[in-house]
Amino acid sequence: MRNFVSSLAVIAAVALPSTAFAQDGEGRRLSELVFEQIAGSPNGFLDQGGFTNHGEDVFAAMDYDQNNKVSLGEFLIFDTGMRAVAEEKGRLDSHETAMRVVFAFWDRNGDGSLGKSEMTRSLAYDFQRADQNDDARLDREEFLNGFTIMVALRAAINPAPVE
Repeated sequence: MRNFVSSLAVIAAVALPSTAFAQDGEGRRLSELVFEQIAGSPNGFLDQGGFTNHGEDVFAAMDYDQNNKVSLGEFLIFDTGMRAVAEEKGRLDSHETAMRVVFAFWDRNGDGSLGKSEMTRSLAYDFQRADQNDDARLDREEFLNGFTIMVALRAAINPAPVE
């Protein structure tokens, strides 16, 4: 199960819906593949219930020592597929920084680890934030442009130009 789940994104949370990444190549394509794997098709959608179940699988895959907590170390070694792209582009430090920021947002009580309920609440919050039309499901564009981990990691490997 870990191999299947680790091929998917860490469905998670940091920030702001954005369309600034429409042309980011590899990062966008990896995000699209993640969506397709979770939704079951490129034209599907993610409903909140199914997404919560997926988050439980992700948590189990991240919890390498099976102590029902995810440490920062465990979080950093869980790969969404974008680490290789970041390395190829010389942006590995930015990728790690983005992962650390996501972890900090998920670690709501600041204890340095993520409990299952902490992660579930964070995922639910991020899902709702990405759900632009409040229909309790994410379509492809909502996921790509609003789901925090996708936005954060894509920005890390292909930052928007400063104007």
